Amino acid sequence: MKKRATIVDIAKEAHSSAATVSRVLSGSDYPVSSELRTRILAIAAKMNYTPNIYSQILRGRTNREIGVIVPSITNPFYAQLVSSIEKECLRRGYVLVICSSQNNTKFETEHLNMLIRKQVVGILLSSIHLDDTFLKPLQESDIPFVLFDQPCDTYSGDSVSFDFYKAGYIATEYLLNCGHRDIAFASGPIDRLSRKQLLAGFKQALRDKGVRFNQRRLILNSDAASNVDAEHDTYCGQQLAAAMLQDDYLPDAVLAVNDMIAIGIIKYMESQGVYIPVDLSVIGMDNIYISELVVPALTTVNQPAGETGRLAANILMDRVEAKQSKPQQVVLQPALIERDSVRKVHRKVKR
Repeated sequence: MKKRATIVDIAKEAHSSAATVSRVLSGSDYPVSSELRTRILAIAAKMNYTPNIYSQILRGRTNREIGVIVPSITNPFYAQLVSSIEKECLRRGYVLVICSSQNNTKFETEHLNMLIRKQVVGILLSSIHLDDTFLKPLQESDIPFVLFDQPCDTYSGDSVSFDFYKAGYIATEYLLNCGHRDIAFASGPIDRLSRKQLLAGFKQALRDKGVRFNQRRLILNSDAASNVDAEHDTYCGQQLAAAMLQDDYLPDAVLAVNDMIAIGIIKYMESQGVYIPVDLSVIGMDNIYISELVVPALTTVNQPAGETGRLAANILMDRVEAKQSKPQQVVLQPALIERDSVRKVHRKVKR
C-alpha cells in the first residue's frame, strides 16, 4: 500500500524543518518567507497530504469536533443520516461526536450539556422535545448549532427540516385514490411536532375526500419503552397490529409513522393469518433501505436522510467558519415510493 505522506516527508523535499512545515500547513502567523511557504504548499499538494485531525485533537492543538444528537442510531433512517453527516465532516476536516438520546428526553438533555461542557465547535440536533427552555442553554453557550429532521415552529435559526404535513397528506391521498376509505393511523406517542404534523396531514386528506375521521382508527402505543430503538419500533408495530386485531373489523389500510413500525405491523399480521396487501394495505414513512427488501416490498414516503445530513452538516460548518450570515432554513419535500404493500381496490362503476 502507498505510504501516507507526513510532515516529515514534506520537510525533506522542501529542505526545511518539520516545525516550519507544520506552521505553514496549519496557517500559523509565524514568519516564513513567501518563497518557502509557496514551495511547502506546492509539495503538500503534490503528495496529496491531509492532516491527521484526530492526532491534532489528542495533542490539544485544535478543536475540530462537531456533536450530533439523534433519537436513535439503530433505526436505519438515523444510521443513514449520521453516516452522511460524518462523510461531510471528514471531507472538511472535522470529527463527529455521535450521541443517541434513545428517544429519552433526560438522555437528550444530558448529551447536550456534555457537548456544551466539551466545547465542541458546533452541534447538530434532532430533538424529540424542542422548546425554548430546552434550547436556552445552547443559545447561551454561543456554540453554533443547526436543528435538523424534527421541525420547531418557534425557532428562526439554521435548520433542515421536512414537510411532515405534506407527507401525511400524500400518503393518505394515495390510499384514498387506491379505493380505501377505512384508514387507520398507527404511531407511538404523539409527543413531537413531526408526528402531530403527519396526523394533521392525514386528517386533512380525509376531509378533502369527504371521508369522516374515525377516532377509533387512531391506533397509538403510549408505552415509552417501546420507542427506544429500531428493534423496539418494530415491536411497537407488532403491538399496534395486535391492538387492531382486537377490533371486530380490520381497517382497509393503515398509515404508519415510520417504516420500522410498518414492518412490525406487516410481520405480526402475517403471523396471525392476515396477509398484506390482500387483507390489509400498509404504507410507511421514511423509505429506509430495508423497506424494499421486506416481502411485500413496502410502499412508503421518501424522507431523504442522506440529503438531510449533507445539508445540515455543511450549513453548520459554514457557520463555524463564518461563511454564512443570514440563517438558512431548508424544508425538504416528500415523494411517494410505490411498491407492493398497498392493494388497489377495483370498484364497479355504474353506467
